[in-house]
Amino acid sequence: MKKVIVLFVFVLLFASMLNAAIGWSGNIWPNSGTNQTNGDDITVYYQIWKSGVTDQPGRGDSLSAKLYYKKSYETSWLDVAMVYNTDVGDNDEYMGIIPDTYFYSGETIHFYCEGYDSTDATYSYGTDQSGAGPFDADNPGEYYIVGGISQDVTVTFQVDMSFVGPIEPVSVAGSFNGWSPGVDVLTNQGSDIYAGDVLFTAGTNPSQEYKFVNGGNWEDQIGNRTLTIDDSSPTMILPVVYFNDLDPNDFTDIDVTVTIYVDIADSAGAGYVFDSLGVYGNVEPLDWDFGIVNNPLTEVTPDVLWSGDILFPAGSWKYVEFKLGRNGLDLEAGFGENHTFDIDDSNPTQNIDCVYGTMGPVTSIDDPQMQGDIFIKNVPNPFINGTIISFMLKSHNYKEATVSIFNLKGQLVNEFHTHTNAFGQGEIHWNGKDIQGKKINNGIYFYKVSTDDASVTHKMIMMR
Repeated sequence: MKKVIVLFVFVLLFASMLNAAIGWSGNIWPNSGTNQTNGDDITVYYQIWKSGVTDQPGRGDSLSAKLYYKKSYETSWLDVAMVYNTDVGDNDEYMGIIPDTYFYSGETIHFYCEGYDSTDATYSYGTDQSGAGPFDADNPGEYYIVGGISQDVTVTFQVDMSFVGPIEPVSVAGSFNGWSPGVDVLTNQGSDIYAGDVLFTAGTNPSQEYKFVNGGNWEDQIGNRTLTIDDSSPTMILPVVYFNDLDPNDFTDIDVTVTIYVDIADSAGAGYVFDSLGVYGNVEPLDWDFGIVNNPLTEVTPDVLWSGDILFPAGSWKYVEFKLGRNGLDLEAGFGENHTFDIDDSNPTQNIDCVYGTMGPVTSIDDPQMQGDIFIKNVPNPFINGTIISFMLKSHNYKEATVSIFNLKGQLVNEFHTHTNAFGQGEIHWNGKDIQGKKINNGIYFYKVSTDDASVTHKMIMMR
């Protein structure tokens, strides 16, 4: 039992005020929405955290839990007092049982877990391990009662350990073996692919959860894997998967330097002050450590354009989420709203373009664009002395075309008239000068390709 030695009554009262409520509860397992086998009890686990109480060994004196359940068509809830099971980290874990005598195949059981704190008579309701919930009487979780498999089935599990490197024993642990690593050991089949058989006897729940374990290291970057046993055959072979789903194709083969160009014109025009601009994200060397200016960019054109290089070394995860920190602070958008792009390791350099405050996928600046009936691109982009704007008509017809260049204010900078060839292809070379032949300033520009029945606009960046 968790006990506090009390010298004076006022100390006890003060401690009660400091720890007056449950801070968190959840991690209910089995997860809502899962199949449960007719004929087997459903053992439900539920965790509670309270500062200064559950982080001590044993059960917290002021805490208790109940499991509520009923059939989907019933109006009244049954309840059972959950018993303390064990400490899980800083949490107290409780356990309750829905008896197999209560349900039959085809029924749906509604349930929720309720934590109670006697120090202030407050209640807590939590989510399951998949994040669903929180569950209560108005929003219960659900278990679907199913029949067990009709015959014994031997399931072959397979995992590719080549990317992480195997540490034997490599095993599979899951709901079928009490989540015990080292019980169902897999053997090397060659090329670091490990496989092994597990026998599921007739009557077993067809829905199982599991993970692979590398020595003592569990798969920790993914949720539980799920398996629905096919009992139409006595054998079932699962496809080979990568440990932690770490497919080598998802990581770069070479160092890639990504140059980021950020358009701040609209935000600066709205009065936002940019004393500095940094890049924060999920793939090293990026991180989410706001408060300092990480991976700083350089102002190229005042109140218009910032830019900088970020080196992603070989072996980097290709799928980048990032945010722009203005003045070292997380001010661009709400939590979880990020820019995204994929690192292209077919070349050692990559240019991407984004607008401050416009979240979501960004594209490589050099990527060709297909909009409507016109395919366009300009190379190089960004450019210093000039760029070639090329285009092709989807119809492949011979046509007159106009290429117009505008600044950020929408003012016409230059314009060219040309014809496509018989294949609908055309191009012009722009030397970075306006109609009067004067060099223009660094910054962001737009070029528009127009024919008599279509037009398309794309962005380009000049950097002298």
